[in-house]
Amino acid sequence: MKSLIKLFGFMRPFLRMIILAVIFTGCLTMIGMAQPLIMRRLINDVAKDGNWGIFPLVMSLLFAVPILRALVNGANSLILKRVGLGMIANTRKRMFQHLMRLSMKFYSETPVGGINQRLMGDVANISNVTTSGIITLLADLVAVVFAVAVMLRLNWKLSILTFALLPLYYLNFRIFSNRIKSNNAVIRTHMDHISSMLQERLSAHELIQTYGQEKAESTHFSSRAKQIMDASIRGSAYNISFSQLSAFINKLGNTLIYSAGCYYFVKGTMGYGDILAFAAYSTQLLGPVVRFSSVANQIVQVGVSIDRVNEILDREPAIKDSPDALPLNELQGNIKVEGVAFSYEGGEAILEDIHLEIPAGTHLAVLGSAGAGRTTLAMLLRRFYEPTDGKIEVDGTDIDRYSLRDYRRNLAMVLPESAIFDGTIRENLCYGKPDAADDSMIQVSKAVGLHDFVEKLSQGYETKLGTGGLKLSAGTQQRIGIARALISEPFILIVDEATATLDPESAESVNESIRKAMESKTYIMIVHRALMAKDADSVVVMDEGKVVETGVHDELIVEPDSLYREIYGKQYGEKRLPPVKEG
Repeated sequence: MKSLIKLFGFMRPFLRMIILAVIFTGCLTMIGMAQPLIMRRLINDVAKDGNWGIFPLVMSLLFAVPILRALVNGANSLILKRVGLGMIANTRKRMFQHLMRLSMKFYSETPVGGINQRLMGDVANISNVTTSGIITLLADLVAVVFAVAVMLRLNWKLSILTFALLPLYYLNFRIFSNRIKSNNAVIRTHMDHISSMLQERLSAHELIQTYGQEKAESTHFSSRAKQIMDASIRGSAYNISFSQLSAFINKLGNTLIYSAGCYYFVKGTMGYGDILAFAAYSTQLLGPVVRFSSVANQIVQVGVSIDRVNEILDREPAIKDSPDALPLNELQGNIKVEGVAFSYEGGEAILEDIHLEIPAGTHLAVLGSAGAGRTTLAMLLRRFYEPTDGKIEVDGTDIDRYSLRDYRRNLAMVLPESAIFDGTIRENLCYGKPDAADDSMIQVSKAVGLHDFVEKLSQGYETKLGTGGLKLSAGTQQRIGIARALISEPFILIVDEATATLDPESAESVNESIRKAMESKTYIMIVHRALMAKDADSVVVMDEGKVVETGVHDELIVEPDSLYREIYGKQYGEKRLPPVKEG
């Protein structure tokens, strides 16, 4: 029942069309139900009693029934198709819009393959059961009411015998429904896992071949595929058993009806036409009951898909606007971090008691080894996560007071790997600012060393890159990511090891271009190589989630026990270190 209520939630936007489809389906049912009565008149009144005066009318009605059925059925099929496709498109749109609002926490907990399965497979399942099951079910209710009324009128004793079979259908449903639902949930979970595995392995095919792990991965995939096969076979056994028992009860009913009908015919209480009409209407009763069981079975199965889709739609973003969020046009870029700490749920602290002041226009370098907490700090600055303690202010206002969309549009971040979308180079470059002028785009492209590469392409900036930009080198992908950030004209730019894939000469050239573009704006570099921090206005050194040193290169490099000096010496050799500061 809960699944049915939830299903109506997906149907609501198409209620008018569904009502129209139900009316058409009801008309189809009534047209079909008229045929046994017409046949009864033909046998009893015309063939038996010789009333040939009504023969033309009876035959006209018999020919009219299939014609009307064809016309109404055609119109109804078109409506149902539109409802089905509309539900799929509408639900997928809702899900995608909601997914775009969900926070990083959701994506860190949910495999991408599982999200794809819900967005594509589960939504299609919900639509299918609506158009092929629910509407037919509603129309069958009309057929049942009409059939029961006629059957009682023809022979109430035979009707009671027929009704006695109905509890058997319910018992059959109760036996198998929970088994089918549980097994279907297992199959969907296995499908999520194998979908995620496929996505990971196909994107890492070079690594697999490099280490000669093709056979091991094939074995792993076969194991996952066998789990799905075993669960599917078990589910098929349940479904087949359910269907066969329903069919058996139906055939048992027909046998009882014809046997009892023969008895009443011999007794003279029912005519031959009456028996045929009763048998036809009992089919109109037992047929829908079989379909009720079948649709109930479908609803049980699709209940898993409904729950999986609602799992996403009901999930609230971990980070969202406050009711009184402040609109934001521009930032100056003054950043203040006060006592910030962060840890994932149930995990160890990633950041502890971070205090920083970054005046507007500062070029700051954040140095530290992997796991020091540098990228996590950047994520907090962009409000992809919330601090577990402390606060972050920008321009004197706590960042959780700003409109989330406005705030993020004023910041840009370049990660170690830049996302490339299936579109043109221009679309990728101007993703953050679609209305960017060509001159601005080309100027930035030249600054990051991308323009010469694009000019050699036959279609230039209109060249299609394909999914993930697989035909591009890692360095070219990074240049696109850096150019994309600069074209969006952010007031605060965070660059996280973005030039690591470039050779030292190119990296220095690109970094210089970024510094020029961000002149008078706040620019934060997350670096691993100490030399990258040499020209920064200020340097922050992090270790194990804490800020351990702040200053500038010339000061930190001569401090005798500074971590900065230690890192520099390890990376470039002790001989390149200046003498330590005396006193």
